[in-house]
Amino acid sequence: MPQFSEPERVRVDSLKIDPATAPKSDETLIRLIREAVHGKVPVYLAIVPLARCGPFDVDYGPDVHPGVAALTEARAEQVAEQPIAMLVYPKGRWFVVSDDYPTLWAYRRNLPDYVPCVVLGKPEGEGVEIVQGPLTAEEAKAAIFGGSVEEK
Repeated sequence: MPQFSEPERVRVDSLKIDPATAPKSDETLIRLIREAVHGKVPVYLAIVPLARCGPFDVDYGPDVHPGVAALTEARAEQVAEQPIAMLVYPKGRWFVVSDDYPTLWAYRRNLPDYVPCVVLGKPEGEGVEIVQGPLTAEEAKAAIFGGSVEEK
């Protein structure tokens, strides 16, 4: 079993983002999250065809940085055991992923036909199955920020 050192506390303002390992910022996603938590955009839990999910930043990939590639590999093992919902929003017939690229790449590596998604906006189109929604504002917050959502 690997040995880990004790975690160190660091100040949040001391954290830095390496631009070489960060994807482009998606202002649409940020706006939709703000509107969703205030109940202005409907949020759904849905099963979506993987083939219809694509990255916001098409130039960002697991080959950008060894740490990102390692996270993608670890995530591939996780999603093979327990699917993880991706945060997406519809754009035409596509679902844009700009919050969790390692999960998208992990699914693309494992190639399931369908993936679970938290959808900011009404999910529509061929092969899409709405599981729950629209969610209440509190349920939407839990789904977006990592809480549990009870099925009704």
